[in-house]
Amino acid sequence: MNNHQTTSWILSKKKDLLILFLPVWACWVVCFNLPTDILQMELPLWFWVVIILGIDVSHVWSTIFRTYLDKEEFSNHRKLLTLTPLVCFALLFGIASVSSFWFWRILAYLALFHFIKQQYGFMKIYQMKNRNSQMGKYFKDSHVIYFSMLYPVFYWHINSNRGFNWFVDGDFFAIGELINNWVLVVPTLNLIGNTLYWLVLIGWLTEQFLINKKNDFPWAKALWVITTGVNWYLGIVYFNSDIAFTLTNVVAHGIPYMALVFFYVEKKKVITGNEERKKANNGLINIAFMFIIVLLLALGEEYFWDMFLYREKTAFFEAWSSYPLPVLKSPWVQAAALALLSLPQVSHYVIDGFIWKNSPRNPYLRKVLS
Repeated sequence: MNNHQTTSWILSKKKDLLILFLPVWACWVVCFNLPTDILQMELPLWFWVVIILGIDVSHVWSTIFRTYLDKEEFSNHRKLLTLTPLVCFALLFGIASVSSFWFWRILAYLALFHFIKQQYGFMKIYQMKNRNSQMGKYFKDSHVIYFSMLYPVFYWHINSNRGFNWFVDGDFFAIGELINNWVLVVPTLNLIGNTLYWLVLIGWLTEQFLINKKNDFPWAKALWVITTGVNWYLGIVYFNSDIAFTLTNVVAHGIPYMALVFFYVEKKKVITGNEERKKANNGLINIAFMFIIVLLLALGEEYFWDMFLYREKTAFFEAWSSYPLPVLKSPWVQAAALALLSLPQVSHYVIDGFIWKNSPRNPYLRKVLS
């Protein structure tokens, strides 16, 4: 087996089930089988370490292998990669200086936008790979996948009894609190919305079968859209649980993104001929190395968050060593710390919108993904 064969497994027809879909489906099984009292618990420390630190924060740092640590990619995106952190820091510091609450609210909506665009982006990859797949006549792929995520978010906004948040309590606008006095409005909207939601997904899937009955059915695209819809519905609408929301949200976003970055890095080496073909396991060794690096970077970031600002994970970090510095007290210094420590995340949101576009600045993208 050559290096190309070693790395191509991540988005291949056989292996994407293992990497992109089974982790999400496994989350559903876990959530359905957890007792209610456990689902209603606050996030346990071990859960935070594995899911938040190990997947959510780590996937943000994986972007560096696609950008800053690749000389050619950095050259192609030099202005973007240089200016983004500087501009983002200035904006974040300005917002944090005025209001930490609005800082987190704005970040929550940025994160939401980023998560939605990623699911759409993966669907576009599957559209490209399934050349026989036609666009729906009545149910457009792009409309359906956006609807599959935006409706649960709308439900979240009008139902103020959700037991979870994105970053901090109240970061999303609580529209439901404004219309709660209209007794039947929210239940009626829920009934109509939930019914319409499943009718749209079933209608789209049915149309896919009808328009592809003479061609190979686009199973990967169909699984991606339906899995996205079910996952967002379960995580936000069905389970009113911080554990369920965090698990379904982070796993469905972080694992596919890291897989895509690692796949891109390894396959680009083959396309450019920058690395001799070696033993079959070298691709997996490289991926393991990249994951260890991003995990260490994520660990360092969370260490500084806890030491300088929040002290919420002291039981984990002080098990290794005590904090050498005190919590920051000055509001201006706190604002600077908020901006600086959020910089990897926000820069990731911005940069990600450019490095996966099919453009002259990304000359290998179509070759890698197709």
